[in-house]
Amino acid sequence: MFASRASATSSSTWRHAARVVSDDVGALAAQFGFKLRAGEHATPRAVASRVRAPDAALDARVTLIYAIIMFAFNWLLRRAVVEPLAGRLMGYGARGVGGARKARRRKMEKFAQSALEMATYGTFTIIGCAIVPGQRWFWPSSEWWIGAPVKTRATESALRAYYLAYGARYVAGAANVFLEHKRKDFWEMQLHHFATIGVIWVSYIVGWTRVGAVIMLVLDPADVPLHAAKCAKYVGDARGDKKYQLAADVLFGIFLVIFFVMRLVMYPYVVYSVHFEARRYFSPSIPYWLCVALLYVILGLQVYWFKLIVNVVHKVLATGNAEDVRSDDEDEPNGAKAHHD
Repeated sequence: MFASRASATSSSTWRHAARVVSDDVGALAAQFGFKLRAGEHATPRAVASRVRAPDAALDARVTLIYAIIMFAFNWLLRRAVVEPLAGRLMGYGARGVGGARKARRRKMEKFAQSALEMATYGTFTIIGCAIVPGQRWFWPSSEWWIGAPVKTRATESALRAYYLAYGARYVAGAANVFLEHKRKDFWEMQLHHFATIGVIWVSYIVGWTRVGAVIMLVLDPADVPLHAAKCAKYVGDARGDKKYQLAADVLFGIFLVIFFVMRLVMYPYVVYSVHFEARRYFSPSIPYWLCVALLYVILGLQVYWFKLIVNVVHKVLATGNAEDVRSDDEDEPNGAKAHHD
């Protein structure tokens, strides 16, 4: 009897989480002019959920639902659409046996991985640009902290969907790395994933979503041209077409500029604001110091990756050739070899 009751309660809770996902995604879609049917006849519960404080149990389920959807969609799209498209773009036919066929398959998988990374980072960049800069607290940075954390805990649906889906993306990513080709910076990537998940979850529960959303907006854009450069290089190598290599070089140059400005100029300022400016508005706590520590871990990784990028650029300028400093034995775009995020 008690087991049955517990099962029914659990099922009801998961249904509630699914409804929250539907309502929040509907609010997010409305930011782009779309109106989902569920939003046209909103229930009282849906209306109440639009602006609410964090609920750890509920939001953990919501995040897990997002992560499962992203994980499944990623691999379905990869196998059914992107890898076959990669074969066509690279000019690979159905023929090929043994090692040659295996090598082609591997390159197609690499292209698909980068293409989906580009699409994912691009999508979250667009969503972030649509939601975050329009918030009344976006700038100056003192607005991130006024009233925090008590008066900043409640979030509206669109921002909440962006925030929790962003965290879910890294949960799915932490699982994906075990199914993808292993990189030399495998452990650095895992450290980055778990540090990001930790920052997102703690900042969300405690009420520092304003600065968290700014961090998300700052960190994503650089990876779009990076993965576009990888895709161009894969196609250029397969077809022997130098136009694609030129495109990869241009895209890598764009990536380098964006990376430096957003991750080594803007992001350190955000870390400074968290570490020093925030303490003017509230007393530090254990969650606060945990967030500060994790933000410095992420900053250290950005410096580490930028050092690898600079090493590759120096090698290209000195010799005209770049040796991969962090990937496995794959061939990647010259500079793109130095960074994976």
